[in-house]
Order: sequence, then structure tokens, then C-alpha cells
Amino acid sequence: MKNSTSLFFDAFANKNRFDILTELRKKELCAGELQKTLGIEQTHLSHDLSCLLNCKIINVRRDGRKRIYSINHEIKEIVSMIMTHVKTYEAYLKKCGVLGEEDNGRI
Repeated sequence: MKNSTSLFFDAFANKNRFDILTELRKKELCAGELQKTLGIEQTHLSHDLSCLLNCKIINVRRDGRKRIYSINHEIKEIVSMIMTHVKTYEAYLKKCGVLGEEDNGRI
């Protein structure tokens, strides 16, 4: 089994989950709003929301029949820092041959 650090970063490494966190960083949203904004299939969205909820990365509350999702305050800060660092290091990340080889399954 993976260690906790690897599992933590796996939660962020999934594109759909990171996109969900990026949107929830801006404001609370229900699943329908997330689906419409991100264009994620409902089954994938449910799977990713369950993962984020199980990991306590996001929170949910009821508003009538709707479930409203919000990002954990500490995680919101982490996502903001990640986005800042991605912008800073974007050119280097794109040029990194090792990451390219891993992405293509060569390593």
C-alpha cells in the first residue's frame, strides 16, 4: 500500500479532482453546477466527489434537496499555493524530459 504522502498527492494529481478543487476554491457549488462548469460525466463527478469527501478535502452540507460542496479551508490554501507555483514553474515542468518519459510510460 502507498504511504500517506503519496495518497495525499494522488488526490490532487487527478485532473478532474483538481478541477473540482479549483472551482470550489472560488465558491460553494452543488454537483449540478460543478458538472455544468467542468463538463464532467455525472458518474465520474460522483466518484471524484466521494474521494474528496472521504479524504476530508471537501465538505458537504444540505440545502433543501441539494448537497452543497465546499473546500476545506486548509486545502484551499494549498490549492492556491499549487496554482501559484504551477504558473512560476510551468516552462520548466513542460521542458522536463523525465516527466515526459513518465507520462509516456517509458519509465
